[in-house]
Amino acid sequence: MRPLLATVVMAFTGFSLLLPISPAWVIAGGATELGAGAVTALLMLFTIIAQLRVNLALVRFGWAPVLAAGVTLLALPAPLQALTSDLTLVLVSSALRGLGFGILTVCGATALTLLVPESQRGRAVGAYGLAVALPQLAFASSAPMLSEVLSPPAVLTFGAVPLLALTWIFPLGRRLTALAVNAHERADAAPRSFVPVMALVWTSLLALVLTTSVGGALLTFSDQIAPSPGLATAALLCFTGFAAPARWAAAALSDRPGARWVIPGLVLTTALGAAGIIASLVIAGSIMGVVWLLAGATLLGLAYGGLQSATMVRAFRDAGPQNAARASVMWNVTFDLGTGAGALLVGALAQGTSFAVAFGVASVVAILGAAFTRERTK
Repeated sequence: MRPLLATVVMAFTGFSLLLPISPAWVIAGGATELGAGAVTALLMLFTIIAQLRVNLALVRFGWAPVLAAGVTLLALPAPLQALTSDLTLVLVSSALRGLGFGILTVCGATALTLLVPESQRGRAVGAYGLAVALPQLAFASSAPMLSEVLSPPAVLTFGAVPLLALTWIFPLGRRLTALAVNAHERADAAPRSFVPVMALVWTSLLALVLTTSVGGALLTFSDQIAPSPGLATAALLCFTGFAAPARWAAAALSDRPGARWVIPGLVLTTALGAAGIIASLVIAGSIMGVVWLLAGATLLGLAYGGLQSATMVRAFRDAGPQNAARASVMWNVTFDLGTGAGALLVGALAQGTSFAVAFGVASVVAILGAAFTRERTK
């Protein structure tokens, strides 16, 4: 379990450093808000493309080569962005990084089901969530400030840090290959196709996309929403800082009966967080504007972190052990689809209207969607 968590920490360190910096870098080079949103959207699009093919690659090549390819694709293109803020180069390198990120996210979630028995999965998801959230806390929140102090090219170069995982990735891969063979031999039912599995897990995926779309927009446009780089860092610190304990708490609650209202409650928290961002934009330049910015980011962080754990546990439970690989793909695709689509749509709406209007639309959609996310009784 430790090598898996270390790999996740390395991957999300490189990912988190560039998530707010790459869009800001192209805006500094003359791109529009739509162009900046396209950077995140393309990153997530190629993440999804990779995620849809990972399971086939694992069967054909085995775990170790696939994990190594994921680390390399995520890390090596990052320093290329330091060469120029040209939108085309940043888009191409972001696409390559998306392929690597897609490989690692699906492999990470699927490996969790191989390494940990179902009875302990809630706590394991909590530990996995911390491995994801702590790099976001440390680096996504501080990236704007680091960029100002060190320069954007320096931060972009640090995005190659996932290459460190190559020192332990091959023994981990060999162990996972052996566990996957044993799990296949023990399976008491054949895995279903994607459509039947989607029918089992769609409520979890809906909740996930509602919150990741707003969270992705905040991560992408923090520099544009906040009145200064320091406040952008503070907002991201609130967002990622509260996401980390929320992931742990929601995972622990998910192991217990009677937690049916956790997911819809967190979706409504997403709507409240978006409303806080709206208020900060409406009264920008005042002390209360700063208060609303930090409050909105905090609420979004609670929802963003909590829903990642709660929806992952529920999706694996609803899908059943024989469908764990497909549920992992669906969960990760939904997470990245929400992040990319949220950044692109909010950027497009903001360019045509304002960020306040864009977050207003996101808040209303979350309120309407919350009614469909309650766990079904059996």
